[in-house]
Amino acid sequence: MRRMNLFSEFYKAVGHNVYSSASSEWVEIQHGMLLSVPYHRIISPSKSEIEKLFADANAMGIRFPTDQDGYGFSSSLAMCRKIDYSMTDLSSKARNQVRKGMKNFEIRTVSHSELLIDGLHLNRKTLARQQRNDPKSDKNVWDKISSACFTIEGIKVFGAYHMNKLAAYMVVLETPTAAEIIIQNSDSDLLNLCPNNILAYTVTRDYLSADGPALPVCYGLGSLEITQSLDHFKSIMGYDLESIKQRIVFNRKIRPFLNSGALHILDLLQSKLFKKNYFIRKCHGLLSCYLNQTSGTNHV
Repeated sequence: MRRMNLFSEFYKAVGHNVYSSASSEWVEIQHGMLLSVPYHRIISPSKSEIEKLFADANAMGIRFPTDQDGYGFSSSLAMCRKIDYSMTDLSSKARNQVRKGMKNFEIRTVSHSELLIDGLHLNRKTLARQQRNDPKSDKNVWDKISSACFTIEGIKVFGAYHMNKLAAYMVVLETPTAAEIIIQNSDSDLLNLCPNNILAYTVTRDYLSADGPALPVCYGLGSLEITQSLDHFKSIMGYDLESIKQRIVFNRKIRPFLNSGALHILDLLQSKLFKKNYFIRKCHGLLSCYLNQTSGTNHV
């Protein structure tokens, strides 16, 4: 039985704080910042609900996907809802990449021991390639994530194997309204053989099979940063980047300091002193999106 609180179970097991409000559950993935889950659920929390959430969690800020006519910044939700999804739903380039992947990889479920050891290796490969800092490169954190994937019902891990070696993996949380891909990492040395293409295609096809669960697949909420190559990958793989808004609300105590001047300081830090600093980059993206929110019918 698919459960809507699957995200909460997963993140609690990993060690994150989880909170509940009238419209959603919230995860403190970064210290002081709450994100609503599941990511594909569009919500419009009331002012009183938001204020209570700040009080309960002592949070610095919250972020959630909301309706197009709400208050927020323009964003997208990568969704595939095409029942009987097939090669015809891909771009011609993606079809060729999937065919190449078919020749080089076997897709099957990943074992716990494989995810523990090989998954950590792929995490580090991917993060180095993308110049990102992420807790999933830490063995202790990864041990908790791997354990949660195999102790909580409704979480599946799929892998692309080359010569019986894990080349890419994907973690999927199966909620009642969508299968959400929450983690996907791969071996940089095998990217030219298209492991991500064949893995994404096979998993998406199986979830959207008319003979199977026929469950929509969510490939993630829009990033706070510009991710043209990732968005392009999702599009050619047959996903629609559905237009939504995301809303960021900060605690009243710090709102007076969040202005164009603070953004300018982050610009300088990013361009002059910390060009490759992931934390500065994320802070810049968060503040930039916050300041670019536009009025709608749900302004709190």
